[in-house]
Amino acid sequence: YCGCNWEWVGATGGRVDLAGCGYEIRAQRVRAERIEWEHVVPASQLGRQRQCWQEGGRKNCTRNDPVFSVMEADMHNLTPVVGEINADRSNYPLGKAAGKGGQYGKCTSKTSFDQRRFEPRDEVKGMVARVNFYMHDRYDLRMSEAQQKLLMAWDKKYPVTSWELERNRRIAAVMGH
Repeated sequence: YCGCNWEWVGATGGRVDLAGCGYEIRAQRVRAERIEWEHVVPASQLGRQRQCWQEGGRKNCTRNDPVFSVMEADMHNLTPVVGEINADRSNYPLGKAAGKGGQYGKCTSKTSFDQRRFEPRDEVKGMVARVNFYMHDRYDLRMSEAQQKLLMAWDKKYPVTSWELERNRRIAAVMGH
């Protein structure tokens, strides 16, 4: 969500070059300095539409619902992000977030805690929209009309980039679709 470079460290993530992208830590230094794997469509949004979620939340779905497990692990829906952004975004819906920006330095993604809304920076809004459409189509998830309109606008305004095509090609090679 910020376009920061990062380097693999260990088996699960990496260290972020915060200075290189002008990222300023808002509150959580430890999480800001590491990469975390963000679900573009939050796991809670995937799960709430499944019976397993009603009977015990994410842990229950992970243990007992093979479809949820496939959705949760779908690489098209996973992206490396600054850990602090992952924490701040939580499972907030996408939309216009109030505020002037600058919350994360030069990273223009915004989290509105009052509105409980997350707005990614312009450069990734189109990809975020297309990931949402893919997940909703592939797994037959419901989406509000307002969210559809917002994501259709982002898709139109922010066209596919060569990196997005390459990312999708690489993921398809691993996942088989």
